[in-house]
Amino acid sequence: MAQKPRILSARLVLHLFLTLSSAKPTLRNSPSPDWEALNRSVNGRLHTVTPFALPCFSSYQGQTSQPSADLCTAVQRNYTSALFRTDTFGGYMHSQGEICAGPSTSQCILDDTNPSDQLAFSNKSCGQGNLASYYIEVQEPGDVQAAFEFSEKTSVKLSIKNSGHDYLSRSNLKGSLALWTRKLQQLSHGASFTPDGCSSGAVFNAITIGAGVNLDQVYRYADEQNVTFIGGSSPGVGPSGGFVQGGGHGLLTNVYGLAIDRVLQFKVVTPDGRFLIASDCTNQDLFWALRGGGGGTFGVVLESTHRVEPVFPLVFAFITFPATSTNTPQFISLIVNNSLTWAGQGWGGPQGPNFIAMANPMLDLAAATASMAPAAAYALSQNGSVSIDLYPSYFDVYNQFIAPAGNLGVGSAEFPTNRLIPASTMRSASGRLQVNAYLNKALLEGASPVIFQTTPYLYRYSPGTTSATPAWRNSVWMIVNSVQWAWNSTFNEKRETVLRLKGLTRDLEALAPSSGAYGNEADPWTVDWRHAWWGPSYSRLLSLKRRFDPQGLLNCWRCVGWSEALQAQGREFECMGALDSWNSY
Repeated sequence: MAQKPRILSARLVLHLFLTLSSAKPTLRNSPSPDWEALNRSVNGRLHTVTPFALPCFSSYQGQTSQPSADLCTAVQRNYTSALFRTDTFGGYMHSQGEICAGPSTSQCILDDTNPSDQLAFSNKSCGQGNLASYYIEVQEPGDVQAAFEFSEKTSVKLSIKNSGHDYLSRSNLKGSLALWTRKLQQLSHGASFTPDGCSSGAVFNAITIGAGVNLDQVYRYADEQNVTFIGGSSPGVGPSGGFVQGGGHGLLTNVYGLAIDRVLQFKVVTPDGRFLIASDCTNQDLFWALRGGGGGTFGVVLESTHRVEPVFPLVFAFITFPATSTNTPQFISLIVNNSLTWAGQGWGGPQGPNFIAMANPMLDLAAATASMAPAAAYALSQNGSVSIDLYPSYFDVYNQFIAPAGNLGVGSAEFPTNRLIPASTMRSASGRLQVNAYLNKALLEGASPVIFQTTPYLYRYSPGTTSATPAWRNSVWMIVNSVQWAWNSTFNEKRETVLRLKGLTRDLEALAPSSGAYGNEADPWTVDWRHAWWGPSYSRLLSLKRRFDPQGLLNCWRCVGWSEALQAQGREFECMGALDSWNSY
């Protein structure tokens, strides 16, 4: 009699995977006494790194491996789940974080369009890719200090992983010792928070966030506390990690500022071994560097504290219509010509050739409806749909529109590129025509440009207080394009994809040559990356990098202090470097 198939509930699958995958041997391959000593110093929290999809493979690093049907099922069912990946060290939001490209590609991934497709893993070898060799589950400052001491003694490279939500493969490094901050889960709210070293008059309504907490957790906690946290639109992003350290934008940043404008304090372990508090009043240079200088560079942030706002009502407009080659040019002209008006009225969020998804905390429903009337009328004339509604809070908008889209693109290989578009460009008729022409050309060439009206256009900024590119401060838009490659793309197909991305980047740079780009969502192979991502801040950032990290213990792809020599074959960043030039390998 045939057996009934075994059915596992989603909750049981998640529990099974997290329990069994964490029960792997602490250390592998008879490590040296140095590794054993490190493990003792961090109370046994040093673990071996294995790829996320390994349970599906029968060969690992050229050796026979025993697949696990239950764990493979868990991986397949949750392959495109941001939360599932966040809670697993080997899981990254995008598969480029797990791949080491090159003539002999090393990877261990499934088909993100059909994770059950056996072509991806049957009779295939699972490679370590660009993953670290070991990781420390960070729970206290001493864990990080032990890692820095170990790295200085042994020359083993370090990497830092928060949520793994990273387009530029900065949260992983082949062969490194990784510091995983996901277990730092503290959350607290204080209505009268004073940053360290500041006078008693400096009082803020604030939330303090452990480095492992993600935006979904923060938004839910803020709602419980009856406050509003100003953050981004990807639920799995860690607000204490690269998000805030690189800039941080979202639906409400037009009015309320970037994440770097709202952070009040960091607790951080610097590579010279010190556990420091950085604020406007204590370790001000370090505070400035962490407010835009990029993650994984100046230290390991263990927690951050951010200003919050009261709960307030806001309008959300969702306008869309079926796109054709004939109806998108007129809509593009409409949003280009309304860019400054809408930004000045407080609208913030993404828009594109056939949609608008923007929030407004400044206009009432009648004024917001009137403001969006031209776009709404055009969408309806094209058999589209229009929703312009008043919501009691940002959290209501988040639950209805943002959280349900939290898994889009997860598990795929996606590479964005962007450019900040100055308001001065949009003030002139010739400038608007140039932007219009660029967007239409991009569409004709098969690109899918998205316009983020999430620059801090209305926010009152004190010049020089943050270290990200100053181009943020005089821009009204950030235009984003992206490319993807399939899970089974060949090395040459990957390089072709990178060449297309570079072409998109050049076109954006030509559109706004004197501006800059957002480093967290930039072309990883940007040529003039120092100027594009930091502008005049770079020289000071480099000086501070050398002060707080004199031995160069922290290094990540095109981060402050990074050198192109490190991407050569045989060097630590060869996995990304192999894709940079047709002649490099």
